[in-house]
Amino acid sequence: MELTNSIKDKVVERLLAEFEQKAACAPDKKKYSQAEFARMIALRHGIKFDKAVLPQIKKEQGRNYNAINEVSWLVLARHYNVLSTSAWNTARTKAYITVQAQLGACQRYGIWQVLCDRAGIGKSYAAVSYARANKNVFYVDCSEFPSKGDFITCLAGQFGLEKTGSYNQLWREVTNELLLLDCPLLILDEFGDCADAVVTLMKGLYNKANAGDRIMLGCYFIGADNLQKNLIDGKRMRKPSYAEFWSRFNEKVTNLGYDKTPAGYREELRGEIEKIAVANLPEIEEGVDKVVEETLKTGAVRATQKEIAKLRMLGTDKYMRL
Repeated sequence: MELTNSIKDKVVERLLAEFEQKAACAPDKKKYSQAEFARMIALRHGIKFDKAVLPQIKKEQGRNYNAINEVSWLVLARHYNVLSTSAWNTARTKAYITVQAQLGACQRYGIWQVLCDRAGIGKSYAAVSYARANKNVFYVDCSEFPSKGDFITCLAGQFGLEKTGSYNQLWREVTNELLLLDCPLLILDEFGDCADAVVTLMKGLYNKANAGDRIMLGCYFIGADNLQKNLIDGKRMRKPSYAEFWSRFNEKVTNLGYDKTPAGYREELRGEIEKIAVANLPEIEEGVDKVVEETLKTGAVRATQKEIAKLRMLGTDKYMRL
């Protein structure tokens, strides 16, 4: 796809906003430099991005778009969610409201919580939205970083840290940085994909974050049926760390509270899809019912965006005849 200068300008805007945020949150007596920020960006995304880049792209007049190659622009544009040509309006569905509320409580009070519910209902969307809107929140899609090494490297990159010794040493450095922050929150999505070694890491992190009268870090684990099954099987099979990991949540897994019966869930799902469609099709109201019916066939809300895109691309008449 073509990356226009307009898209790149949005990337720069988000980059500079993140730099200002991290500079404001830096520990006392430590000046957060452009070089440190550039290092963090390079490690977090696996791209070439050094301290010479920021001065070249900061200029509104004469901005050097060649300071970053096209692949790196694309990686950053995806991260900052600026590729869409049309605004996507967030609908306050039950899933969105519930996940956002739970994340807020976890961050404020250092709660550790496991959420397991149906795939495609909007858990990840709500979590990513929360991470983008709040300070000191770190979101990891564990399906991309399931092994111990990949997981540690992913988190380390968000602090501009890289492996110079063992992974255990890097993990200590990462967690030290994490616990220095004010009310940090770690969101681990698709946690059911993680290796057993990552469960052991998180058990140890809980112990490290436990200050006696409070937990210095909130953690929110998200998954579908496979996560709950993995946790139950891990404890039953007496795998290392699983029993202790379970105890961090009082052996309780939460859900979003949708109706358990197929018919009841279908009606709730219809209402959720309709909220999303109405929020994003104010100019094409006559297409809402068709979008709802087509999405409902999938048993989740995830397809709503695809159906709305089809409607906008084809126009109401052609879409309705599909």
